[in-house]
Amino acid sequence: MPARRDVPAPRTANDPTAAGITPMRTPRPKATARSTVTLVSALALAPAAGTALPARGQEPAAAKSTTAAAEAPSLFPKGYADHAALSAALRRAAEARPDRVRVEALARSAQGREVWLVTLGTPAPAGARSKPAVLVVANLEADHVVGGQAALGIIERLADPKADLGWLDRVTVYVVPRLNPDGAERVVAQAPAADVRTNLRPIDRDRDGRSGEDGPDDLDGDGVVTRMRVKDPKTATSVVDEKDPRILRKADPAKGERAVYAEEAEGRDDDGDGLRNEDPPGGVNLNRNWPHRWTEFDREAGFSPASEPEVFGLIRFAFAHPEIAAVWSFGLNDNLREEPKKPASTLDDADLPLFAELSRAYTKATAPAEQPPKGVSPAGQGTPAPGATTDGALSEWAYHQFGAVGLASRLWTTPEVPPAVAEKPAEKEASKGQKEPGKAAENKTASPQPDTPALTGEARWLAWNDRVMKGRAFVPFKPFDHPTLGKVEIGGWRPGVRLNPPAEQVGALAGAHLAFLKDLAGRLPKLSLPEAKAVAKGGGLYEVTATVANEGYFPTALAQGVRTGKAPPVLVRLDAGKAKVLSGRTLERVDALAGSGGRRSFRWLIQAPEGVASVRIDASCPRAGSAEATVPLR
Repeated sequence: MPARRDVPAPRTANDPTAAGITPMRTPRPKATARSTVTLVSALALAPAAGTALPARGQEPAAAKSTTAAAEAPSLFPKGYADHAALSAALRRAAEARPDRVRVEALARSAQGREVWLVTLGTPAPAGARSKPAVLVVANLEADHVVGGQAALGIIERLADPKADLGWLDRVTVYVVPRLNPDGAERVVAQAPAADVRTNLRPIDRDRDGRSGEDGPDDLDGDGVVTRMRVKDPKTATSVVDEKDPRILRKADPAKGERAVYAEEAEGRDDDGDGLRNEDPPGGVNLNRNWPHRWTEFDREAGFSPASEPEVFGLIRFAFAHPEIAAVWSFGLNDNLREEPKKPASTLDDADLPLFAELSRAYTKATAPAEQPPKGVSPAGQGTPAPGATTDGALSEWAYHQFGAVGLASRLWTTPEVPPAVAEKPAEKEASKGQKEPGKAAENKTASPQPDTPALTGEARWLAWNDRVMKGRAFVPFKPFDHPTLGKVEIGGWRPGVRLNPPAEQVGALAGAHLAFLKDLAGRLPKLSLPEAKAVAKGGGLYEVTATVANEGYFPTALAQGVRTGKAPPVLVRLDAGKAKVLSGRTLERVDALAGSGGRRSFRWLIQAPEGVASVRIDASCPRAGSAEATVPLR
């Protein structure tokens, strides 16, 4: 087992080396490069955007015709960036807008790859208090690469010299585009293609003293690890669906159905212990390693909360930056597509309406600009991703423990499916004598046929495979002689194709989620001092009053943040200088100030000697910014 690397301390905005990008020395693990992958930056996929990033050691392939591209979208992982391409894209972003984009290494993975942190916005002047911030974290699960690619697309859009970044004057956006660089590298750039969700920390799951020695295998040598159908009456639970033989569904004994097939990952017993695929390579799911509802006896959750250097480094960064008011993860969990409701929601009753409004804003921001053509089945909310859970998830920790707004988005759940095209004979000629043999066949025309009823579940995905992906996303099941099981069938979905859309669609996803990011940033709390005055009472006495208001949508602290004590309070200070404060405290604390105009008033009585012309009032909160006023004494 390789030695665990220490996590480097995150650099602050005042560190001069944080203005650019740190030197990159990434050791390459032993692996087989997937030579067919062409790596393209997310922004290059959007209309009127940048250039393509070639894969390591490869030149960009010649451009295909637009007709061919429309007919055959890219098949994952083609078009998705590996670690080298991601690092190069971030370097270019920092060089394009050094005043707004800063890149640094937050931590290093077990295999030595950098976990990049991108800071977007104008840095606070030396000695000034920080601005409220949003933290975006993507690609926690290795196979959810679309999260990292969309995050890169957001960064590249904000690095565009023509982009209007006025909204970043008041807020800071931190982006970790790929928290799991080792796992993502395995998914994107190494062969054979296989389902991997964890980082690559070695774990001995079967406790035989070896790690990762019995994982799924590419038995038929087609370059992808898919599924096996095994006819075994002892373990069978499924039958072939009568409508589509590619679908296995659970047998229904009430209808007299008898299970025929068991299904498992393609593989064999590599270590000779009588079990198959019980100790695959890889280790910890980084979206289950957070210290909230952490599952102690699940090895993929880690040997302890924050056991992984990637997670530990990010937690340390978060607590070093109390200005982070919202944390948004791009992963397999999703709490924005549906409005939270009791009793299922664990949100505090006072916080729930705020999250419900965010859900509505998200739906509006990410809705397609145009309705799909008639007959096209639009992308829907989809079913939960296999294996997704909120136990130990970043978004849950961010809300319940860190006391911030905790959000999660899956980005892409189900694809648009065009209607089936059926051939329709041309209308018969009015004159029977004009009809010729074979004429009807020649006059057949394509006619879209809307799906009735609407496609859902596995049938929908297979329709997408057939009509959009031209059958390339699903490997047809074929007979295979297994070394111990005998006759089996191998086939199924290619790894990652149901979690990551064709690369051409990532640009639109990045644009839509950037729109919501702007909306979210605009809702952060914002302190102001709408009233501050002094009234002379005679004899050098003055009554000083001030009102502190929150002009933002969110309160300065959520109810859950106040409960945990992790949300910083609003501090109101009176700097009276040489004047003597007779009544009132020079430092007042407000645990939370309601959003949308919530306010608190304060009063002091001071005695000012001759020559003192003014006093100063200051209100500040890391998650709400600051406001100050100089009050003349007249």
